[in-house]
Parts: sequence; C-alpha cells; structure tokens
Amino acid sequence: MSRTIYHISMAVSVACACAAPAVSHDGHEKGVAVVDAAVPSGGKLSVIAFTHAAVVPMDRERVLRDQTVVVVNGKIAALGPASKVKVPAKAVRIDAKDRFLLPALSDMHVHVEGPSWNKLLSPEALAASKNISFENFLFPYVANGVTTVQVLSGTQELLPVREQIAKGDLLAPRLILARMIDGPDKAWPPPLADWVKTAAEARNATRKAKADGYDKMKVYSFLTKETYDAIMATAREQQMDVVGHIPYALSVEYVVDGGQKMIAHTEEVAKHAGGDYSAERISYFAGRIANKKVWLTPTLVTTRRILEEFSDPNGLFARPEAAYAAHPMQKEIWSFISNMYKGIPPDARTKLRDDFEKFQRPFTKVFHDKGGQLMTGTDALMPRLVSGFALHQELQELVSVGLTPYEALRTSTTIPSDYLGEAKDAGTIEVGKRTDLLLVDANPLEDISAASKIAGVMMRGRWIGRDEIDRRMRHVSAQVGDRTK
Repeated sequence: MSRTIYHISMAVSVACACAAPAVSHDGHEKGVAVVDAAVPSGGKLSVIAFTHAAVVPMDRERVLRDQTVVVVNGKIAALGPASKVKVPAKAVRIDAKDRFLLPALSDMHVHVEGPSWNKLLSPEALAASKNISFENFLFPYVANGVTTVQVLSGTQELLPVREQIAKGDLLAPRLILARMIDGPDKAWPPPLADWVKTAAEARNATRKAKADGYDKMKVYSFLTKETYDAIMATAREQQMDVVGHIPYALSVEYVVDGGQKMIAHTEEVAKHAGGDYSAERISYFAGRIANKKVWLTPTLVTTRRILEEFSDPNGLFARPEAAYAAHPMQKEIWSFISNMYKGIPPDARTKLRDDFEKFQRPFTKVFHDKGGQLMTGTDALMPRLVSGFALHQELQELVSVGLTPYEALRTSTTIPSDYLGEAKDAGTIEVGKRTDLLLVDANPLEDISAASKIAGVMMRGRWIGRDEIDRRMRHVSAQVGDRTK
C-alpha cells in the first residue's frame, strides 16, 4: 500500500468482448471456447493442443509463427511447427490461428479484501459483504490473464483460500502471502498488520508468521531500526524473504545493504531523494539498488491514481473496469483511503506530482537500464485500482517511460518467475515447463495493449475460454450493485 497516505494519516485514527465460437476436437472450427459434453469449458483438461499459434516464448524477443503447443497435465509436452508436431488423438484442440500465445502474467504487489478489513467498515458495508466468495474478489485477475499475485498484506483468512486455490477448489490466481509488520498506532491496525514495539515482539511476530504459513514478511513504514533489524535477522533464520517499504527511520542504503529482497514502490525511493531530481541523484539510487540485486515494483499506476484523486475524483467511472469496481467492501475501503487525501495541502500535492514526474518515472527507466529487476505491481485495492485491469495499466506505464513492450512483458512473466525461484519451471514457453499461458488476439510485442485483448487463459492446466471469462465477469459485475452512489 502506498506510503503517501500515511504521511498524513497520523492525524487519522485507523485503529477504529465478445464470446469466441466453439471449437471441436478435430480443430476445424476456429475459436477458443472448449465445448464438449465430456469436458466442459473451464474444466481441467489432461491434454490440450493449441494449434497454428504465434508463440511469444519470452526467452528472447521473438515470435514463433504457426506453432503447435501441446500441454499434458499442465506441463508443456511439445512445441514446434504445426506441420511437424503430432497432436495426440484425444487432445482437445484450440485453434489459435491469428492469435498469440505467451506466458500468463503476474501482479507482484496487491491487497485482497476480507474480514480483516472489517474494522474499517460501516455496519451497512459489513452486511452487504457477508458471504461473498473470495472468487468474486479474485477472478478479475484471471480474466485479465494474471495467474499469480503477491499479497503484501497477507491475513489469516487468506491462508485457507490459498490452499483452496492450489487444490483447484477456487478459480483464482495463485497467492503468495506476505505478512505485514509495522510499528504501533500509526497505520494499518491488527489484524491487517502486526504492530511491534520492541525487538522481542518483532522476533516473535516473525516466527509466528512463519509458523502460520505465510510465505514472506512485509516491512512497513513505522518500524524502528531495532525492530527492523530483529525482523531481518529472524526472517533469515526462518528462511523467509523480507519485502516492502523503506521505514522512515532508515535509508535506502540501509535496507538494500541489509538484504531486503524487494522494495514495494519507486515512491519509497523518491522520498529519500529529498526533492533532488537531478540525473546524478536518480542514477545513484538506481545503481545502488540494482547492484544489490534488489527487486522493485514501481507501482507507477498507483501514484497516477492518487493524483487523479485531486484532478478528476470521478474519473474511474468513465473507464470500462468500473463495472467490476464497487463491491460494498471495496467501495468503503476506497472511501476511507480517499478521505485521507482531502486534507493534503496544495504544496504537498505539487510535491507528490513532482516526485512522480521528475523522479519516479525517470528512475524506473534508469533502474531498468542498469539491469535492475523490475516487476509489475499495482497496489490493487488502493482507490481506482481494479484487480487485473490495473496490471495492464501498469504495463502501459512502463512502456510510457521508455521500456519496449517486450521489456515490459518480462516484468510480468520471466522476472517474477526468477524472483520466486521458479525460472526452471515457469516464465517462458518451453518444453518441460509448467508455465501458465495467455492467448491474445494481437501481437503484444508490437503494442503492449494487445496483452489485454484476451481470448483465453490456461491456469494450472485448466483452460478458461472467453465464454467462461465473460460469464464469470457478468456475475462479478452483478455483485457490485450501483457503483455510482
């Protein structure tokens, strides 16, 4: 979650497309939606063949034309020219002619609604949110081709949800859960975060997070040097990565030298630049972080949406994703956060805008050019950021600062796989890999917006065609109610 709002939150008590035609097993009818009496669309299929696809393997910048890709039990079993690859007799064929097949996407910085947010909600929002399935919150990621998300405020209710997803009982992206830990009385209250005052409390909270089953620790802004050091040391003992913010008490140099694996925002670095937007200062920080192999989610779209709070408060509702945006729980969380912005004085708004345009954006490009490990992250659940849709907006932001479409796609495919230690098994389209797949209608290497023109998604061996996506998204839309109030 963006730290900007907490600069002012200390005065606020937060403790209180069209469906595609069907395809047949012989593959003669073009389409992406599997329709078969024995194997329903959206079901888990043991053998699937994508025929005549233009494959974007993401091992380097190239397109392999007229390819057949055979997937057996979620694993790529064959890849080669359509004229040479034999399709197994019992395979379900998906005619991918004139479409592009690439690895599915990842959003490595998100937040997910759930009961832990209840402390911030009114009784009306609590009542309206009762018994809503997590699939309703999470499926928009899948609909946008995002099959892995890293939750940087992992909560107790998400632990069993993660397991339900892994078992295939819930159609949702894989969850990587980081437990948030912070100093007391300033920002997100328990149970959204663990508040620690002393090194002993920090050690105990880190050990408990590991025992509970969280994947990582997420450090937040109000930790002291003592508590931060205790978290880092204990996390190393527990073999947990530490990700997140740069606490106010520390410096950029301190966290990158100390072994923090990921920084959650370019905004974090901008604050430590102190208004110095010179090329030398940007180059210094970019090189310092890149040389230490620290990953970074720029979250440029997050700052852009914060700035829109000032210039265009109703702008979201002119965008198509608004139809999936205003579930009562999400709507009230957005309102709570947005109200914090109203007290920001004009000079602070100007500083935020300058930080974005003069530091965050150029820094992102320089960091990339220095070999820095950029990953897409959106901070979704922050105001105006709609799950899944925001990921494509972040890709657009990365291209707008100077990355090529291929370089931007790497931040959502191969680089997250490397970050998760899964590069041998995922992130590119190669025989033997279990890469989730995304089928789109145009070439994303020519125009990054093509990555959002989705014909279907293969996730953990399950094919979700356009018809299935549309049907499920209509259900999501029906749950949000009147979004204009």
